[in-house]
Amino acid sequence: MSEHTPVIAVQGLTKHYGGVKALTDAEFQLSAGEHVAIVGDNGAGKSTFVRLITGVEQPSSGEILMDGRSVEFESPPQCKGAGLSLI
Repeated sequence: MSEHTPVIAVQGLTKHYGGVKALTDAEFQLSAGEHVAIVGDNGAGKSTFVRLITGVEQPSSGEILMDGRSVEFESPPQCKGAGLSLI
């Protein structure tokens, strides 16, 4: 990992529940030392986004990268074991 590789990056993250599009093509990255807040209107997809990156739910499509490597978390404990947790 180079010093410029994001700690976590999300590319094209999408979640559909049948015909309902809860999140479409989300892009995000967090570099070492950064702090971020995820804010938005009700129904904007904040909770869905967090559930997807922490393994609570599986994305319909898209990719999650940690330190430049693709990851697919199947559960919150697996995600926490990789160093990412939800509080």
